[in-house]
Amino acid sequence: MHMLFRLLGPRRRKNQEEITGRAAEVIAQVLFDVGLDRFLAGTMLLDREYRLHFYAAPPQSSRAVLASVAVLELGEARVFRTHVMQSGIDAPTLACHTRIMADGVMRELRARSPALCALPAARRERRLMRRA
Repeated sequence: MHMLFRLLGPRRRKNQEEITGRAAEVIAQVLFDVGLDRFLAGTMLLDREYRLHFYAAPPQSSRAVLASVAVLELGEARVFRTHVMQSGIDAPTLACHTRIMADGVMRELRARSPALCALPAARRERRLMRRA
């Protein structure tokens, strides 16, 4: 029954807050999978379904791509590299700088994608709870 509802029921619209959270998850996973140097040389890409992807080599442009940003273009990437070189990739450093990197990626993706800017900032339920 649950599967039928997921297939046929109304779909929940994504928001910028969820995509930022996913960006932080992708960054942490990629750092552990490929390492710092390959991460900084890579590209973050947002597709038409608002899913984030990481490519170690620059991908070919496609109509399925809303926006992409080279990680090394971000000012946050240089700061991240400096801190990691000093202290290594440990949990506190990663937790702090992953969120900062995700915010930088989202800033650049928003600048390059009007469709991403058109998404709501947060879920409607959260906005209503914040007002109360």
